[in-house]
Amino acid sequence: MWGYPLARLGIQMITDFKRLNARKRGTQLIDKDAFQRIHNASLDILEKDGIRIYSQAALNLLKQRGARIDGEKMVARIPKSLVEESIRSVPKELELRARNPEYDLKLDGSNLYITFDGCGVQTYDLETGKKRPARKQDIMDEGFLSNVLPGVGYMTPSLAPQDVPLHAHVLHGVEAAFSTSEKFVMSESTTTGAEARLQIEMAAAVAGGRDKLAQKPNLAAIICAVPPLNLDGGGSDATIEFAKAGVPVMMMSMVEAGVSGPITLAGTLALSNAEIMAILTLTQCTKKGAPAIYGSVLSTMEPRTGGYVSGAPEAVLLTAAIVDLAKHYRIPSQAGTFGSNALAPGSQAATEHCLTTLLSAQAGADMCNGFGLLEASTVLSFEQLMLDYDIVTEVLYISKGIEVNDDTLARDLISKVGIGGTFLTNRHTLTHLREVWEPLVFEYGPYDDWVKRGSVDPIKRANAKVKALLKEAKANPAPLDKDVTKEVQAIVKKADKELKG
Repeated sequence: MWGYPLARLGIQMITDFKRLNARKRGTQLIDKDAFQRIHNASLDILEKDGIRIYSQAALNLLKQRGARIDGEKMVARIPKSLVEESIRSVPKELELRARNPEYDLKLDGSNLYITFDGCGVQTYDLETGKKRPARKQDIMDEGFLSNVLPGVGYMTPSLAPQDVPLHAHVLHGVEAAFSTSEKFVMSESTTTGAEARLQIEMAAAVAGGRDKLAQKPNLAAIICAVPPLNLDGGGSDATIEFAKAGVPVMMMSMVEAGVSGPITLAGTLALSNAEIMAILTLTQCTKKGAPAIYGSVLSTMEPRTGGYVSGAPEAVLLTAAIVDLAKHYRIPSQAGTFGSNALAPGSQAATEHCLTTLLSAQAGADMCNGFGLLEASTVLSFEQLMLDYDIVTEVLYISKGIEVNDDTLARDLISKVGIGGTFLTNRHTLTHLREVWEPLVFEYGPYDDWVKRGSVDPIKRANAKVKALLKEAKANPAPLDKDVTKEVQAIVKKADKELKG
């Protein structure tokens, strides 16, 4: 009911980045005993069964630290003691640099940051409403939006753009992110060491040098295992490069329960955790104290077809449980949320996105990612992005908890207003109105008002809103310094040439 009166009064809702993203810890899904059993099972898997790593450099590093290597099968059997030593040496808190210091991130459990994410290959066009191949401009538009949406905590491209050389699409995505967004950048799907080195070169150019990059990184990179129990060679080589440069590795497992992992949730967690621990150990064998972030996008299968399902209750529990495991290890975490199987913007996507994100946030995730995506994170919809943004800000508000002090208890005010009075016109109410959650797209007004305004459905309203926000953001861009822009563009051209083949 408040939306329209507040809008007419010109009252602004919370836009302060630090206030919006601050939160209190919430629920626990994995208790100490369950964690210990999962942990022991994971380490037992790595020590007895091992993990196949298609990188000779990675195998050599692990061998030097005591892993047993089957060179013919490229399998490393990693001793429990080495994994536990690696857990002890990884940083327990991280400070990450944004291009605008106002948006720096602190991963210490006291904040929640939410972003886009994915490897989508299609986008719903804002003008035609039709699906088309993803473009680099779509990533740039996400970057522009990140500057005017305070609930966007950091910038991760959602797409593998199809209008650039595909062998260099990651570098093009990172360039698009750095050149438009003032926020911290996380790259997606690094698959070779050479690709990692060019990302590091680009991040150093933006940060002002490799020393500054290492001191306070402005880039993190997602590295995925290939379940069950495989690390691809290029990703492992990239992990080594990032660890040496001090760029945090976001360690990703994508086990699908019943297909690439056990159908039972506990078994899937043990397998996924083993893959994460293998990547973690590789980072620490490369450089003791190398930064890392614990993450995963876990799912279950559709029981009739074996298809990938990311929004089912099993996936909701698995994603939040991953956060709990990270908390037990005291490692910063990112939860892979929002990835609905919905085929179009609307209620299914919103419901699944809300469930996965809220539970992971309450579990204590430092970061959540993926909003705006449909069809199992393969298609970007800017309309869904705007609907999801209302979910994002709701989750951020809920995660802040309830502040109890003399002012918020309002004990004297309750006596002053008395029985049957109203708080509506009191200064205390006006002072705190700015803390009331306000949606961008969701409707809270009377039905008759909605009819008078044309009964516009949520998708059309979201379309109009994102167009207006893009217009505002592009009218007030935050470009890189001209010299840095030239350097970044030169690195992308180098990627186009050097990464081919």
